[in-house]
Amino acid sequence: MSSKKLIYELLLVGDTGNVKRHQPDSLLELLRRHLPDTVDATVLFLGDNIYPHGLPAQGDKLRQDAEAVLNAHHKAVEDFKGQVAFISGNHDWNKGKRDGLSYVLRQEAYLNNLFGKEVYFPPKACPGPSLVFSNPHLALIAINTQWWVQKGEKPTGKKDGCLQDSEEAFFVQLKSLLQKHASKRLFVCGHYPIYSYSLHGGSYKLKHHLFPLTIYKKGAYLPMPVVGSLLPLYRKYYGAREDLSHPRFKQLRRRLKAIFREFPGLTYIAGHEHNLQFIEKYENNYVVSGAGSKATYVVRNGKYSRFAAKEKGFFKIKVYDDLSAKAEVLAVDEENADGHLLFDGWMR
Repeated sequence: MSSKKLIYELLLVGDTGNVKRHQPDSLLELLRRHLPDTVDATVLFLGDNIYPHGLPAQGDKLRQDAEAVLNAHHKAVEDFKGQVAFISGNHDWNKGKRDGLSYVLRQEAYLNNLFGKEVYFPPKACPGPSLVFSNPHLALIAINTQWWVQKGEKPTGKKDGCLQDSEEAFFVQLKSLLQKHASKRLFVCGHYPIYSYSLHGGSYKLKHHLFPLTIYKKGAYLPMPVVGSLLPLYRKYYGAREDLSHPRFKQLRRRLKAIFREFPGLTYIAGHEHNLQFIEKYENNYVVSGAGSKATYVVRNGKYSRFAAKEKGFFKIKVYDDLSAKAEVLAVDEENADGHLLFDGWMR
């Protein structure tokens, strides 16, 4: 029996906006050590590329620090032979504030200039879908989840350089793009997860009900028994704009889940949650890889969860010539520069 041949690798790194600016960062150093020595690979940064507010205008007191963050990303992958791609998250849109569009467009221009080519998807802050790359074996498509919940100005239609002139057109084009590449291994990426067993997905610990301010700030142990449960319950069932239960995002989730179920084996890739999760549901794979800067609480035994960890690290997906795929999870290990392999398993 012939062995499988590795034909492509995806390295998925999210929420790296708080990496060290002017000294080696443990996560970026781990990523660098695991970069494949081939053109048949992509490093995908999954949004929230700059904390706390994205890339401000020239002259802003935070501008120099924000540039240093993006420069650190570039340095980590400057010798990489494969493709590098970035998508945007809510922090890149100035945490979703009404002037967020200018922030994300500045980041796109800065990164494209830094790398000397287009690396930011979907381009021009459009909703997508946008084909990041394809070959005879696989295709990677980017969507802009923040576009759906963003306040203030956001691009729509030809006047803004977008192909999508309505929300319905987005879904029509996404399904059409998936059908066009249906014979391949399919990957779709967006900053917000579709499923999550962590805070944005409505999963909270008892301490979050007793000390609700710890949801936002570590160590904020102001006791608020009974009344304190209102905040976790609100975020679970209605949701802030960054939560999966927010009405606008629920609309997007519902439609995406229905489309994805038509393509068994499709993998949806996200960041946003500051942990590492691999969820299988309805014959689709859902990867959450948002532990680039910090690690936060996640339920380890969710109903559809195959793996979950509160560790700084990232996912690597290996695709083989029979279109099978394997997921690996690598975590920072202070005693081992090559990191620690937390998970290694075949995907649907």
